[in-house]
Amino acid sequence: MTDDVAPPLGGPLELVEYDRTWPGKFAAFRADLATALGPAALRIEHVGSTAVPGLVAKNVIDIMIVVRNEADQRSYAPAVESTGLVLAHRDPAQSWSYFRPPAPPRNRHIHVTSRGSDMERMLLLFVDYLRDHPVVAASYGALKQRLAARHTDDRSAYTEEKAVFVNDVLRRADEWAEEVGWDRDHR
Repeated sequence: MTDDVAPPLGGPLELVEYDRTWPGKFAAFRADLATALGPAALRIEHVGSTAVPGLVAKNVIDIMIVVRNEADQRSYAPAVESTGLVLAHRDPAQSWSYFRPPAPPRNRHIHVTSRGSDMERMLLLFVDYLRDHPVVAASYGALKQRLAARHTDDRSAYTEEKAVFVNDVLRRADEWAEEVGWDRDHR
C-alpha cells in the first residue's frame, strides 16, 4: 500500500440523468480490477445509483469488491491502488474500505468488503430492490435531486439526509428479500 491519501471531495455536488454508458464503463473498470486482483477478488459488482437503470446519480461508478477478509489490506490494497486509486476511508467496524482516484476525474469509487459481511448484503440488496421497484427508485431519485439542490456544496449533509430514506428502503428490502427468497449468492 502506498502512503497516498485521497484529499477530501470538493466542488459542487452534481447529479446527472441516467447514462446508458454506465454499465459499459463498469465493465471496463471491472476488467482492470479483476486483472489486478486475480483470485483475491471473490466478487466484483456494480452497485450504487449508476447500477439502477433510469436513476439520477453522480457521474461516478460505484464498484464493490468482495475479498476473503477486508482487514487483510495487504491481500488487496496494492492491487486496487495499482489501478490508479488511493484509500480514502476505512471503517473496520463495517468491514469496509473505500478507494477513489486521488484527483479529478473521480469517475469510480471502490468499496471493498469481506465475504459474508453486512456491507456486502446491503449494497447488493439495495440495488436489487430499487431495480425491482421502479416507483421507489423514482422517489429516491427525486429526493436526491432535492437534496443536491439544497446541499450543493455540502456532501456530508446530502449523505446524512439521504440516509433516512436509504435506511427505510433497506428495511423494506429486507422484508422483500424474505418474501421472494433473495440472497446475495442467487440474485
